[in-house]
Amino acid sequence: MTTADSVNSKELETLSNTPQARSEKDLRNGTPIDNGIDEQDGMVVLSDDKFEKELPADPEKQQGPPAVTFPEGGAQAWLAVLGSAILLFCSFGYVNAFGVYESYYLSVLLTNKTADDIAWIGSIQIAFIFGSGLFAGSIFDRYGAQVIVIPASIFLVVSVMITSICKEYYQFLLCQGILGGICQGALFTPALGVVGQYFFRKRGAAMGLVVAGSSLGGVILPIMIANLIKKTTFGWTVRAIGFLFLALLWIPCITVKERLPHRAGTFFLPKAFKDPVYVLFVAGNFFALWGMFTPFFFIPSFALKLGMSSTMSVYLVSILNALSFPGRVLPGIVADKFGKMNCLVVAPIVTGILIWCWLAVDSAAGLIVLTAFFGFWSGSLISMFPAVMAQIVPNPREIGTYIGMAMGISGFAGLTGSPIAGALLTKYGYTAAISFSGSCMMVGIILLAAARFIYNPKLFAIV
Repeated sequence: MTTADSVNSKELETLSNTPQARSEKDLRNGTPIDNGIDEQDGMVVLSDDKFEKELPADPEKQQGPPAVTFPEGGAQAWLAVLGSAILLFCSFGYVNAFGVYESYYLSVLLTNKTADDIAWIGSIQIAFIFGSGLFAGSIFDRYGAQVIVIPASIFLVVSVMITSICKEYYQFLLCQGILGGICQGALFTPALGVVGQYFFRKRGAAMGLVVAGSSLGGVILPIMIANLIKKTTFGWTVRAIGFLFLALLWIPCITVKERLPHRAGTFFLPKAFKDPVYVLFVAGNFFALWGMFTPFFFIPSFALKLGMSSTMSVYLVSILNALSFPGRVLPGIVADKFGKMNCLVVAPIVTGILIWCWLAVDSAAGLIVLTAFFGFWSGSLISMFPAVMAQIVPNPREIGTYIGMAMGISGFAGLTGSPIAGALLTKYGYTAAISFSGSCMMVGIILLAAARFIYNPKLFAIV
């Protein structure tokens, strides 16, 4: 079996530029070692860090750790994609619907609170979704997915049910923000890590399908909440969401299973921060997320300011997430052909331009068009994050930890971004909030572009 049989030339060029591959080349110059190809499956084998650093004297031990293969499909792989998409439907998809809660709390339940006060509920939720990944990623790599997914699914349903009986501001912070965010973060990271173990050549498309689950949640859940809350009470509306999650979450508890041996060693992997590509990528993602959630939270209230009905303002959230669905699937397919890192740079550029265009919107029609385009391109940005992260990780068994550490850092952006925008909105108006969002996105673009060109300095390289 030749190398060409297992990966195409573009993927081989990308793999050869990683720090791990360069170390293997240097090692081969002095000592003959295994070529890193699994003869049975014809897939790329990524060696373990310990194997790179030490070559045992016994020739039988020079084979290194068991081969790491990527089946690129099959029943178990696609069931893992389905289960992971459901996890994102119930975690990030639920957060994508927070704009509906923001408007309802502001106008009905928590009228004594300002926009930035209420934004803290959703921001804490986002912060814990990302921050929980700091621990969930390492637990996934070391002990497997179901150790996290099963208890987190149970407690997420409990969180939603308790939210349905909340009355005070601090109660919503604790139940919806903190408890809900921790559980959603514990579901989010394994969903991304598992899929990275099944796919290599099709990883962009597979990750796009998984992340599209959050878009689907962002479409269905706001409409469901908006319609039910007119026909029944707030409590029973939220309980209906809880029952929906209860009906869905048993599927990933069965289907989301890791396929690689568990990683041993330290809980975290500080060696990752010695890689400038990883550091710049994480920093760029931080700034992009710092500015990206402002439209998700404040487009509904901006719509009310333009004179749109409360019903239509809620449907804007669904329009945003509906267009985010193809925005998360199609770019993943394109990225597999033209390069995931290339697409990750393009997506925030267009997203940033759209945020600045928000300043010029002064009509309902203009806001609808802006919302649709923003939904598509922000979806692209979100779907490319895990795909690129899996690409730059030197060992597939460490994907969960690498993603988790990046998410833990990004949690601060999720925690503070929308409240800062909300405070600027309260004091100075929408122009200040939008400018903050657009400026953060611009810094993120610069950092992501720097990471891409350090990874491969060729302008037209497919990486």
